Amino acid sequence: MDPMHSITANFEDGASLCFECGAQEDILSAAMRQNVRLICQCRKAYCGSCKALCVEGDYEFGDRINIQVLPSDEEEKGIVVTCDTFPRSDLVLNFSYASDRLGEAVVGSLSGRVQSVRLLSDTVYQLVLQALDEVTGTPVRVDFVPGQYVEIAIPDTQEARAFSVANLPNEDGVLEFLIRKVPGGRFASYLEKSAAPGQAVNMRGPLGEFTFKMNGQTMVEDFHLHESGRVQAFVGGSTGLAPLVSMLRELHRKGYPGESHLFFGMQDSATMFYETELRELAASMPNLTLHLAMMDPPLGWSGYVGHSVGAFETHFAGVNEQPEVYLCGPAPMVAAAQASCARLGIPGELIHLEEFVASGG
Repeated sequence: MDPMHSITANFEDGASLCFECGAQEDILSAAMRQNVRLICQCRKAYCGSCKALCVEGDYEFGDRINIQVLPSDEEEKGIVVTCDTFPRSDLVLNFSYASDRLGEAVVGSLSGRVQSVRLLSDTVYQLVLQALDEVTGTPVRVDFVPGQYVEIAIPDTQEARAFSVANLPNEDGVLEFLIRKVPGGRFASYLEKSAAPGQAVNMRGPLGEFTFKMNGQTMVEDFHLHESGRVQAFVGGSTGLAPLVSMLRELHRKGYPGESHLFFGMQDSATMFYETELRELAASMPNLTLHLAMMDPPLGWSGYVGHSVGAFETHFAGVNEQPEVYLCGPAPMVAAAQASCARLGIPGELIHLEEFVASGG
């Protein structure tokens, strides 16, 4: 018989809840089974929305947690990711929100249709979907936070892939995605062979905690600027550009007057994508500086020669500035950017990141 342990959940408003959890059951699943609706989103140990501080008791992690969702300094402090943590004794957990937020992050199912699909470069597709009301079939707004992602089901299959949204919430329900072309991948094959305007699709979301923060809080309609006037730096690789450009579009929409920089690069002109859109965004945002990079540029290239992380480190090594940094891209790029931040002396609390696994597969 699976031994049961008592879990005490403490919240910032002083409220506490208790529930039982078996040794072979993750804490989040046990809570939900007993109608304790802790904040959560992905339930796959990669968004970090279900974290808590364990102040008493012993536990073991499952095999899904990695250093990107739980950095070593957080692990040493006793932070746990409850969707992949298993009790080995009674536990006391402190959650960083008030009890009135229980059940707040409810992920919904969305119906939609393909609006367009096109190849932007040798390696990236643009997919545009429109969310629809399930009853009336009319367009419906999806209220996501810039930086979040949506799971898209491949039609006529049980498979789904997660992609960050590149545009902003809108009344037409339009969702733009930048999707890597993975040779032999199921989703890439669907885009190449089957996707067509008007085709019905099912989605789930919005999901994810990689969102723009102001003074440690998710940016909302009445956001205030950093009191310090800190510079914002966005560093992206491949389709990791999508959540970053969504965040920048939000800053533009809200008239953010602070200084910001976008560092983005690809291998060469055949793989570079979204350059026109980025230049148009920079032209409309006087305080945004665009740093484009190529490893193998064409003749006459005026941007940085190398990768986006190199452009980022070169720029901030030459100025007396510690930016707030947002990183998104493949694991090697994220690791390289973290190393650059360490060399620049940028503290961990100013670094926000999302490492993605290419979802074109």
